[in-house]
Amino acid sequence: MTSRLIAFWEILETNFPLGGLRRHLGELVGEDVVRALEDAGVLKYLRVADRYPCPRPGGEGCPRHVVELDDGSYEAVCGNDPPECPDFPLKKEDLAFLAVVPDELSAAVAKVLQIRAAVEVLPGRRHVFRVGSFIPEAGIKHIIYLAARCNERDYGECLDALKVHAAGQTFAVLVPTERFISEETRRSLASVAAPVIALVDAIDLSDAGLTALVDPLKLFGAIGRHGPGPLATAPSVVARALLRSAGGSAKWHDLDQGAYDHLVSTASQFDIFADELSRSVTKGRGKNRKHKTGVKSSYFRMIRAGADRRSDFDPATDGPSEEGVSGKQIFQRARKAVDLGSRNTWALFKTDIADNHATYRFDPDTSVTFALIFAPTP
Repeated sequence: MTSRLIAFWEILETNFPLGGLRRHLGELVGEDVVRALEDAGVLKYLRVADRYPCPRPGGEGCPRHVVELDDGSYEAVCGNDPPECPDFPLKKEDLAFLAVVPDELSAAVAKVLQIRAAVEVLPGRRHVFRVGSFIPEAGIKHIIYLAARCNERDYGECLDALKVHAAGQTFAVLVPTERFISEETRRSLASVAAPVIALVDAIDLSDAGLTALVDPLKLFGAIGRHGPGPLATAPSVVARALLRSAGGSAKWHDLDQGAYDHLVSTASQFDIFADELSRSVTKGRGKNRKHKTGVKSSYFRMIRAGADRRSDFDPATDGPSEEGVSGKQIFQRARKAVDLGSRNTWALFKTDIADNHATYRFDPDTSVTFALIFAPTP
């Protein structure tokens, strides 16, 4: 199916930020498209136009000047001497000047693509904006930029500058279309696993307004993902985390420095936040929330071994050892330090007894959220 917004994205890219008379824009992209983009906040009414297009443009006084008459009506008057076009009567609605306001465009795109909007103009970078962050789940944050250029060289320079600006962060760049993106530029961004995504392939119009053509999880799924080939080098992994946010399932994640820093900033969202890198554990809710530092690394290693095993975990044989201390003792101390509960009631690890022998199951209560952060495996 042909996108109704193809003409709009193409014109926007070569005339950024796009602006003009409602009537003129309607001729370029379709009156229904203009109305829909106004409703979505992408096109904004700015003012009554002071110029009006000429049928045969020419001369210093072109296009025609708009003059308001004493009776409140308007007229388009040729500014050339002698006049080259006849005066033309106009209604106020004919003179509505609409324009794409970059902040509003970024906010509208963010809403459709489920980006957490935090629109920012990047200083010193023409027509480049930070739209916000795409957060597929707690602890994972990708920066989303929007850029517009109208030739391959400018796009190449612009996106190379963004690579430097976003160093250490996972990101993607939205562009109106891909027609000016060279293969060299695409390969350059691929080297840091940063996809270039064309809005013409991502957003269209439906009866309900702007709509996503692709599930945002799929659209942004390539961020940080390195495929085969000599150009791809993985970002530095500083931690591995097992996360479960409210309503979600427990999943493992490799964290680079940016993702780790973001996860730490969201610690208050979790009932249990255990961080081997800082050797600290924060757990509980409200007034009962407690924070402890200096937690032994052996405790984190034991918790990780139990979480990896999932069931029938025997600390004596499956967990890390420590001279002079049994595996069972390390596990019991680690569970007390990290888990919520006491005695036989624990949130993360359950106890199974068979033949007077205890084993353990990583079977978190569904009501408990947690972030268990471990040092990366060598």
